[in-house]
Amino acid sequence: MSTLQHLLLFPIVLVVCPGDAHAGDTIVLPPGRFQVDHELQLIVSDLSTDLVNAQWPGPKTMIRADSWYELAPAMAEIPLGTEIIVEDTNGVPYHVYFTELPLISITTAEAIVDEPRVHGNFTLSDGTGQVTIADLGIEYRGGVSQLWPKKSYRIEFWTDSTGSEHVDLSLLGMRSDDDWNLQAMYNEPLRMRNVVCNELWRMIHAPYYLAAEPDAVTGVAMEHVELFVNGAYKGLYAASERIDRKQLKLKAYNGSIRGQLYKGVSWGASTFSSAPPYNNSLRIWSGFEYEYPTEVTEWSFLHDFVDFVVHAPEAEFLAEYPSRFELDNAVDYLIFLNLLRATDNAGKNIYVALYDTETPYFYVPYDLDGTFGVIWDGSQENITDDLLLNGFYVRLMHDCGSNGFMDRLRQRWNELRTDIITQGNITGLFAQEFAHLAANGVYQRELMAWPDYVYEPAQLDYLSNWLAARLSFLDDRFNAPCEPSGIIEEPWASFSMYPNPATDRLFMTVDGAGTTVELSLTDALGRIVLVRELTGERNVIDLSGFGKGLYLVHVRRNGRTSTDRLVIN
Repeated sequence: MSTLQHLLLFPIVLVVCPGDAHAGDTIVLPPGRFQVDHELQLIVSDLSTDLVNAQWPGPKTMIRADSWYELAPAMAEIPLGTEIIVEDTNGVPYHVYFTELPLISITTAEAIVDEPRVHGNFTLSDGTGQVTIADLGIEYRGGVSQLWPKKSYRIEFWTDSTGSEHVDLSLLGMRSDDDWNLQAMYNEPLRMRNVVCNELWRMIHAPYYLAAEPDAVTGVAMEHVELFVNGAYKGLYAASERIDRKQLKLKAYNGSIRGQLYKGVSWGASTFSSAPPYNNSLRIWSGFEYEYPTEVTEWSFLHDFVDFVVHAPEAEFLAEYPSRFELDNAVDYLIFLNLLRATDNAGKNIYVALYDTETPYFYVPYDLDGTFGVIWDGSQENITDDLLLNGFYVRLMHDCGSNGFMDRLRQRWNELRTDIITQGNITGLFAQEFAHLAANGVYQRELMAWPDYVYEPAQLDYLSNWLAARLSFLDDRFNAPCEPSGIIEEPWASFSMYPNPATDRLFMTVDGAGTTVELSLTDALGRIVLVRELTGERNVIDLSGFGKGLYLVHVRRNGRTSTDRLVIN
C-alpha cells in the first residue's frame, strides 16, 4: 500500500496544558508544521505568525510541539524570523523560529550516498496548511560539490518503499514530476545566485518552438526551502525542477531518435575545441553525458555537429550554422553567459538539446552558482572586462553579415537593456530575494547549521558595483564593430605567434619593443590560465602545462587589447 498522501492540517484551538498553564496561553504546533533538531536545540515552524497571534491573542507562555516548551517571559506577539528562547521540561533551552519558508523533512534508515538511492520518508509543509507525505529515494548529487560538508541531493518520489514504481508530485507550484533536486548552495555567499539566475534566464529566453509546445520551458524553476535530514537541520536549500525531455517537451523516441539531450559535464567536445572519435557503447563522450533518448546511444548526430563547428571552412560554417543551431538561442545564451560572467558554464554546466529531427540544436543552462562576480568555489573574482566564449562562439563572432550573429547580438542586447537587463531590475531581483530570506531569519539558522558560513550583507553592494561595471563593458563590447577576420578589441599593434597549432612552446613577436604589454591566455571555458608581462619584441611561452584544446590569446597595452585563437595539440 502506498504511503503517499496529502493532508490538510489546521491549527488546534484549545489544548489543556500541564500545571498552571492555561489553554489560551499555549501555541499548538500541528504535526507536520514544525521540525526539531535536538542537537542544535532548534525548532522551526512554518505556522503563520499572523495566524498564531490571532489564534492566541493574549500573553503566550507555552509552545506545544513534540514536547512542552515554556516561554519565559511570556510573549504578547510572536515575531516572524526572530529567535524565541524557550525551555523544555528539563530546563534545556531551545531556539524557536517561525518562518514563511516551506519546511522539508527527510528520514532514512540507511546512510545517504552518491549511488544508489536509498529509501526515505518525505514531508513537506508549504505554509498554506497542506502537508505532503511521500516515499522517496535519495542520493547525493553534484561533482566537486560532494566534497563540501553541505551536500546537494537528488530525490525521486516512489509509490512505496521498494522504489519499483515512481509517482509524480507538484512541489510549491512547480511542475508535477517524480525527479527533483535539492540544491545546497554551499558556495553561494548569500544562498540565492542559482535561484535568481534561473529566474533571469526564464525572463530573457523562451523556446523557439513554443507555439507547438506551449508548456515547454528551457530552464528550471527553483524555490527556497529549509531542510531537515534525519532530524538534523541542514539549512537553506533550493528545491529545483530538473532539465529533461519532459521539461523541454522534446519529441519522444518512437523507434527512431527524434528529440535529443546532452549534458556538458567537463571540457572537450562540449567546448567545441575538438571532435574526437566516439563509442556508442558508452554514455560519455568528450565532456558530454548522453541524457536522452535512454533507449539507445547514438553519438553520431552530436559528433557531426561538433565536427562541423570545429573543422568546417569559414564560408561553409557561415552558410550552414543557422540551420544547425537555433540562432536566437545562441544569441540569448551568449548574452546570459557574459551578463552573469558564468565562468564554469561555457561548456560544462550546460545542456545541448534538439526538439525533433530536422530542427536545430539549442542551449539550456544549469548550475548557475559561480556568477555575478564569484566563481565556482564562491570566492570573489572582480573581473568585469572580459568576454566568455567557447569554440562555437569564437566562430560565431566572425559572422558580420546582415542579420547575422553579431548583428542579432547587438540588436538583442540593446533590446534587453531597456527592461530586463538593467541595473535596477537585476539588483532588484537580488534585493527582493535577500529581504525575504533575511526577514525570515534564515541566515541566523544557516550559521547554526554551518558555523563556517560567513554572512555578509555587503555582498549585495559588491554585486551591485560589479554589475554596473560589467554592464558598461558589455555595452561597449556588444556594440563594437564586427571584425570578420577574428575577435579583435580595439587593435593597437600587431602580434604574431607560431606555430599554431602549438604543442609545448609558442613563439610570439609583438610590435612596440621596449614597451611593457600584458599577455593572458584563456581556455575554452573562459577561465584565465596564464598571465605574464612581455617586455621584449620576441618571446617564448611555455605551454607544457596546458591541456589540448582551443585557447584565446590576449595581448593588452594601455587598456587596448588584441585577441587571436590558439590551438594546443
